[in-house]
Amino acid sequence: MSALTNILISASAGTGKTYQLSLRFLALLALNRGSHPERLIAVTFTRKAAGEFKDRILTDLAAGATDSAGAARLRDRLWTVIKGTPEEPGLWPQAAEAWKKEHLCQERFRHMLRLLVQQLSRLNLCTIDSLFAQIAATSTFELGVSGFSMIDTTAEKLARREALLTLYRECSLNPEQEQSFEDAFLSGADSDAEAADAEDSMTRRLNTYHELFLDEPDAGKWGNPATLGFTPEELLPPVPLERFNAALHALMDRARDMPAPEGRNGAKNKEMFLRFLNGFSTYVKLGRLKFHDTEKKLTMEEAREKFRDFWSPPLDELIQSWLRMETLQALHRTRSTHGLMRIFEDKYSALVRNKGRFLFHDVTRMLGNGAVTPELKRDLQYRMYCRYDHWMLDEFQDTSQSQWRVIKPFLDDLTDTREEQEGSIFVVGDLKQSVYQWRGGDPELFRSVAGQLHLEERGMATSYRSVQPVLDMVNDICDYARTAADCGQAALEQWGDYPSHVCAAALASRTGCARIWQTPRTEETSANDLVCQALADILEQANALRRGLDVTVLVSTRNQALIVREWLTSHGWPAEVCDDVPVGQDSPLGKTLLSFFRWLLSPGDAFISGLLSHSPLHPLINPERRPGMDWNEWHMVLEREGYAAVMTELEKRMALAGVELTDFHRDRLSVWMNEAEQVDEHGASLDEWIRHMEDLTRREDPSGGIVRIMTIHKSKGLGFDMVILPQIGKDAPFADSRHLTHFVKRDGNGLVEGIVMAPSKQVYTAVPQFHALYESWKATQQFDGFCKLYVALTRARRACHIILPGRESKGELKTESMWKIIRYAALAVSCGTEDTLPESGAECLYSRGEPEWYAELPETDIRTGLENVPEWPVHKPLLRQRVSPSGLAMENDFFRSMQNAALRESAAFGSTVHAVFERITRWNQEDRPHWALHPATEAERTVAACLNVPAIRELFMPAETAIVMKEQRIEAIDGNIWISGVIDRLVIDGDSACIVDFKTDHADTAEQLRERHGVQLQAYARIVSKITGIPTSHIRRVIVSTHLKTVISA
Repeated sequence: MSALTNILISASAGTGKTYQLSLRFLALLALNRGSHPERLIAVTFTRKAAGEFKDRILTDLAAGATDSAGAARLRDRLWTVIKGTPEEPGLWPQAAEAWKKEHLCQERFRHMLRLLVQQLSRLNLCTIDSLFAQIAATSTFELGVSGFSMIDTTAEKLARREALLTLYRECSLNPEQEQSFEDAFLSGADSDAEAADAEDSMTRRLNTYHELFLDEPDAGKWGNPATLGFTPEELLPPVPLERFNAALHALMDRARDMPAPEGRNGAKNKEMFLRFLNGFSTYVKLGRLKFHDTEKKLTMEEAREKFRDFWSPPLDELIQSWLRMETLQALHRTRSTHGLMRIFEDKYSALVRNKGRFLFHDVTRMLGNGAVTPELKRDLQYRMYCRYDHWMLDEFQDTSQSQWRVIKPFLDDLTDTREEQEGSIFVVGDLKQSVYQWRGGDPELFRSVAGQLHLEERGMATSYRSVQPVLDMVNDICDYARTAADCGQAALEQWGDYPSHVCAAALASRTGCARIWQTPRTEETSANDLVCQALADILEQANALRRGLDVTVLVSTRNQALIVREWLTSHGWPAEVCDDVPVGQDSPLGKTLLSFFRWLLSPGDAFISGLLSHSPLHPLINPERRPGMDWNEWHMVLEREGYAAVMTELEKRMALAGVELTDFHRDRLSVWMNEAEQVDEHGASLDEWIRHMEDLTRREDPSGGIVRIMTIHKSKGLGFDMVILPQIGKDAPFADSRHLTHFVKRDGNGLVEGIVMAPSKQVYTAVPQFHALYESWKATQQFDGFCKLYVALTRARRACHIILPGRESKGELKTESMWKIIRYAALAVSCGTEDTLPESGAECLYSRGEPEWYAELPETDIRTGLENVPEWPVHKPLLRQRVSPSGLAMENDFFRSMQNAALRESAAFGSTVHAVFERITRWNQEDRPHWALHPATEAERTVAACLNVPAIRELFMPAETAIVMKEQRIEAIDGNIWISGVIDRLVIDGDSACIVDFKTDHADTAEQLRERHGVQLQAYARIVSKITGIPTSHIRRVIVSTHLKTVISA
C-alpha cells in the first residue's frame, strides 16, 4: 500500500467535524482489516467530545453490520473518504474497486465491530489532558518525580491556601525571610491601596501571574529592558528625579505668569493646564482632568494638542523624564512580581509537586520542556503497550505551544511519504472558533501546522446544524472586514477571508428565523429589565417550552447569567444556569453530612450539635439508640480506617435508622463515597476534608422543559433549537483596557521573549516599545471577540434572537465591540420589520426567515403529566411557604419597594457595610486595624464611626469563652413556615446568646426600626433557641443602626 494522505480540514461551525473524524477512524480500521484499533488515536479537548466520537463510531459501524441497506450506506461514505473526490483528497486515492467490494461489505463490518468491541477498553479516544497524564505516569524517572497522581482544581485551591498559610507562618518566625517576602510584595504593588490590602492583593497576583510564571520561570525575561527593546539611553531621564520637582515648579510659575490665550475658553484652558502640570506631583494622575465633575484621561498627544498654546521644550523634557521613570518603575515591579511568584512557588512545590501531586497543566509543562526525546518515545511503546500509527487531532485551534511541543515528536515520523510508511495524520479545527486563547490556545499553530507536517488542506462551510435564515444572520454579521472596520488591521488579517455559510440540502426545506430586537429607552424601567422582558416576550410568543423547544440564553459572564435567571424565575419562567454544581452541599443530605464532619472536628460546638440533633442523622450520634455511636466511636473509625469507612458506616446505620433516601440523595451519597475513597489514598485532615467537600463541583446540565442559561464559552460545540443573545449591562470594546494587567512579547514562533506589567495608559500610548505591545494585545483581544461572537451566533438550529437595549442617537457607531458590530450590521442590511414585542415594546431591526416557523410544532400542555398521578390521601402533606425572616414583617410593601433603583443602590451600600462588620471577630480599642485608623471607603468610615459609640463597641467585645459567628446562614421550620435567612452576628456564651442585626435603613426614630425589623429578630431567636436549647428569654436581640449610631433592643 502506498503512503496514506495526511489531511487538515478547516471546518466551520456545524459542518460535521465529529462525522468526519468518525469516518476517518472507520476508514483506517477498514484499511487495516479491523486489526489493532489501539494503534489509532483520536485526541480532543473535552470528555464530552471524546464520548460523542466513540458513540458515533460504534453507532455507524453497528448500522453497517445490521443489514444490507446500512452496509451500503456505510460503504459509500467510507469509499468517499478512502478514494476521495475531484474536490476532496482521499485517504488512499490508489484504492481499487476490487478492494472496495471485498473489504467494505456487511460481513467485514460485522468482523470489524466484533474486534472493536473486544478491544473497547484499549481504544485511544481521549482528551489531550488524559493522554499527557498517561505518558507522564509511565515516565516518572525521566521527569524526575518520585510518584505521580493527579489532583483536581478543588484540591489545588486547598493546597494553594495551605502554601500561603505556611509561608505566612514561616515569615512570622524568620525575620530575614519576612523581610525578603515584604520587599518582593511591596515592590510589586501598583498603589498604596494594593499594598495595604495584603491578602486580597496576594490572591489577585497569584491568580494573574502564577500560571505565567510557571510557563516562563526564567527571571531574565521578566522586566528585562533588553528583551523588551529598550536601550540604556532610552531609560535615562533627561531630568533626574532629584531635580524633577524644581523643574516642575519652574514650569508652573512660568505658566501662571503667562497671559491667558484670547477667546472665550482661554482662561479656562490656562486653569486646566495648571491642573495638568499639578498632576505630575502625584505620579498617578498625570493627564487626568476634570470636566463638569467627571474625570477624563488624556494621552500625551491629546494633551499636546489641547494645550498647544502653553507647550514648550522644557515641558517635553519633563514629560520624557516622567515617562522613563514610569517605565523603570514598571520594569522594577515586574521583576519584583517574579521574585514574589518564586517565593510562593518554592513553598507550593514543596507541599504538592515534590510529593508527586500534579494538575494537568503541570503535566503539560513537564512534558513540553523537552522531555519527549526519541529514546522516551521508543520506550513508551513498551510501557504503554502500544504504538500510535494514526493520529486524529480535533479542535486544533485550541492547542497551546506547550501541548504542541509534546505532540509534535510523535507526528514527525509520520510525515514521510515513503511507500512503507504505515501512519497518517488528520487534523481538524476552525480558526473562527478560537475562544480559548485566554488559557493558552494558539490559533497561529493551526495556520502553520499544514506547512510543518506537509498536510493537504480542505475547507468545510456547509452546515448540518443551522437552517439558512440563521446562517444568513451569521453571514451578515461575521464578515468583519465589512462590519468591524474600526477594529485593528492586525485582527482583521488574523480573521482572514470569511467563507459564506450555506445549509445542507437536507435542511433547505426547514423553516426558521433570525431576528434582532431593540428595546425602547425609558426612565421608568432599567435597560436590563426591558431586555429580559423582551426575552420573555419571545418565549411566550413562540410558546417555546410548551412546544418542547431546546431554548438557551447565551451571555458573556456568569454574573450576567445570574441576572437573567433571577429575572426569569421571579417572573414565573423556569430557568437554570448551566454551571458547575456544588455537589458536596447542594442537597439537604450534603449539608447534613458537612455538619456531621464538623461535629467530628469540633464536638464541643453547641451550634453544630444543635443542628445535628434536629436532622435525620441524630439517631446515629446518640449512643442510647440502637444504630447510634458516640463521638469517640465515630472518631475511632475515622482514625483507624479513614473517610470511606466512616461513609460506609453512615450509610449502613442510616438504613438501620429507617432514613429514606431519594434517587437524588443516593446519587449525592455516592459522590461523597467516591471522594472519600480518593482522599483516603493520599490522606487529609478533617478540616481539609470538609473544605474539599464544600468546594467540590461537578458539571451537570439542567433537565428539559426549562430555559437554559450559559456563557458563550461553555456553549462551544453544542447546538440548540432556539438561541437568545441579550445584551445585559453596558457595552465594552473587545480590547477593554480595564482588564489589561501585563504585556507578553513573543517571537515569530510564539515563544516568550519578554514580560512586563502594564503601566498607565498615558505611558503605554506614549512609549513606542509599550505601544507596540499594546497594539499586539489589542489585536489578540479583538480577534478573540470576533471568535466569541461567531460561536454565539452559530449555536442555533432553527431560531436566533438578539436583543439590544435602546440607544441614543450619537452619530456613527464605532464598531469595536460585539454589540456595536451587531447593531451596525442590522442597520446596514436594512431588513427590519414593523413588528414589536407586546410587553417590552421592542422593535425589530433585522429579520430573516419565517417569524412563525414554530407553528408547525405541536404544543403540549405541561400539566397533562399530572393526570395519572394518584390522588392525595385525605390528610395532605403540610405545604410550607419558604420566606426570609424579613418577609415576616407587616411592612412587606417596604421590602417590595426595593425594586426601586435608589433603594437598590442603598442595598448595595448595606452589603458593603455588612462586609466590613464581618471583618471583626473581637474588637481591641487599643490595637485597631489599619482600615479603622485610615478608612478608605464610605462603608469603612461608617463602621469606624459606629465603633466610636461605646454601646455599639461593647457588642464586639465578648468574653473569651464566647463563640462568635458571623453571617451565619440558617434554614429551619418555624411553625408552618420554612425560614431561610442569615444572622449578621451571633454570640453564644454558655446559657445565653445575643443576636446582632446591622441595619443601614434611614429612619427618624429607633421605634421605626424596631417596628420594621422586630418580627425578623424574634423569628431568629426562636430558631436559635431550638438549635442550641437556650431559652428565648436568655437570647438578647439588638439592632445596630448605622444611620442613628445607636443600639436598639428588639
